[in-house]
Amino acid sequence: MLLQSLALTAMALTLALPAMGQEIHNITFDPESLLNVKDQTSHTITWFVVTDANVAYVHAEMEDKMVAIVTAASEAAKGNSDDNFTHSGHVNISALFIGYNTLNVTLFDEFNKSVASGNMKMTVLLSYQQLNDIFTWLMAVLVAILYLIMGATLDLNIVKGIIKKPIGPGVGVFCQYVLMPVISFLLGLVLFPDDELLRLGLFLNGSCPGGGASNMWTHLLGGSLDLSIMMTFISTVTAFAAVPFWVLVIGPVILADGEFTIPFLDIFITVVTLIVPCGIGILIQIFFPKSLKYFEKLLTPMSAFNLIFIFTFGIYAYLYVFEIFTWRMLVSGIALPSLGYVSGMVIAFLFRMSPREVIAISVETGVQNYTIALIILQVTLASPAGEISAAVPAAATLFTPAPLLTLLVIKKIYDRCNGGSSLDITSQPADSKMREATSTPKAQENGVPSKGNGPPPANGGVDNPAMELQDEAV
Repeated sequence: MLLQSLALTAMALTLALPAMGQEIHNITFDPESLLNVKDQTSHTITWFVVTDANVAYVHAEMEDKMVAIVTAASEAAKGNSDDNFTHSGHVNISALFIGYNTLNVTLFDEFNKSVASGNMKMTVLLSYQQLNDIFTWLMAVLVAILYLIMGATLDLNIVKGIIKKPIGPGVGVFCQYVLMPVISFLLGLVLFPDDELLRLGLFLNGSCPGGGASNMWTHLLGGSLDLSIMMTFISTVTAFAAVPFWVLVIGPVILADGEFTIPFLDIFITVVTLIVPCGIGILIQIFFPKSLKYFEKLLTPMSAFNLIFIFTFGIYAYLYVFEIFTWRMLVSGIALPSLGYVSGMVIAFLFRMSPREVIAISVETGVQNYTIALIILQVTLASPAGEISAAVPAAATLFTPAPLLTLLVIKKIYDRCNGGSSLDITSQPADSKMREATSTPKAQENGVPSKGNGPPPANGGVDNPAMELQDEAV
């Protein structure tokens, strides 16, 4: 019995040795990788292998089936004697969505044992990437037109007062470039502890200057448009120093191997698109004062149109963001601007600003120029990493108007129920430092009584139809 058992054991080992010593060969692919292919496209991959084993069947699959899927895999075909491979086959892949992926191919013999394996890297880009660029350019044109209208409705006396005592812009710069970067960095640590790309996108968004939409919302909410425009201008100019500082100091902490590039040209273009149209509007106000009433009538409809444009075409251009949305992105998109509004409001109250000035500072702090963040991400990171990390700034941009729209609806309901403005000048504190610095008409400074009845509005040309300038011109 003992001899029989030993014989059976030896036979089993003899049969098992070939399988145990069988080499797992590496599969090669043609092309070697699929990089930067567009979504909604199909591709055929050819694989090759050199093995003495019999290949019974092929198993091919993608790791991330949301990005791409295997639609078909051919059986293994034996090569000819003059080929440098023994088996080959084809795999059909369909690219579905932006992201990274890996194709895994494994060959099995008739005993279901793996005889060869290999993997191929794949990256998928958006097929409508140009749509984002079109949206950015159209938005730049609309904002330029709006700045022209705003320049024509500015109260230059208030602007001079802000320049003499720039308390408001100083508070705004502190909120924009001290509070917001710190808030976005800490928020990223909480929401994206294991995703450095999304954490980087959130931080860069919080380190950017205020956006043009802040002026629209300030006007619609009854804030000081004169102060808002001055803050946007100073914030954008300050970006030449503040954005590189934060990006180059904190950026490598988040993404150690990132080669960050600061888009100075794009920041300069942003400054120019603010100064030139606004300057033209001011010249129109000086030389053609009778036309001001037409610009004032255009200001609110144009602001509303721009916001509708962002909500419609803007959402469509960044529709891919919703495909990769997680609850963390949703929270970051709402939390970053909301914390900006609250922090700006608190700091403005501490400096005893008037309600209109508080609105301007609060809105300017929470509304970011996401374009700067998107450019930095796309230049610094290779596709599709740039687009994936840009999902967070895009999400923040989409949800930035939500709190403001809620406040606007509440304000309109309140004004309608009370038959007047909820931000009447009489409700402003008498010791508001900004009002002392900015609301004294030039005529009163020279000892000449104002032509208007009652005190002048604190937010300048928006609530004041500039009839005084018109009367003086006539």
